[in-house]
Amino acid sequence: MLVQPWLRLGEQLTPLIGESGFCALFGRALRLTNTRFDFLGRCDPSRPVGDLFASLTRTLNEAGPEHAGAANAALLDTFTAQLRTLIGDALTNQLLHVATDSGDGQKHEQERK
Repeated sequence: MLVQPWLRLGEQLTPLIGESGFCALFGRALRLTNTRFDFLGRCDPSRPVGDLFASLTRTLNEAGPEHAGAANAALLDTFTAQLRTLIGDALTNQLLHVATDSGDGQKHEQERK
């Protein structure tokens, strides 16, 4: 499922920056990525986060697997680049580690101590 990292990022970031902050950051990444993948313009970043992810899922499904994967990767790269600019590398890396975790329930190194 291509949106799984987005769901986890939303869970991590929304409590920190709010839903409107997450949607604003996502919307900016969407506009920047839309120059290469114009079909991403069908997503509406002004919606609540849950609706945003549903819209992204529909848009990626309509694009087909090869275009969807490339567009989603580019969107994630753009989003994380913006996040790095705002909060720095260390915190972004920590958030991304949680967001891309396989969900197998294993604790991170810091949680084991």
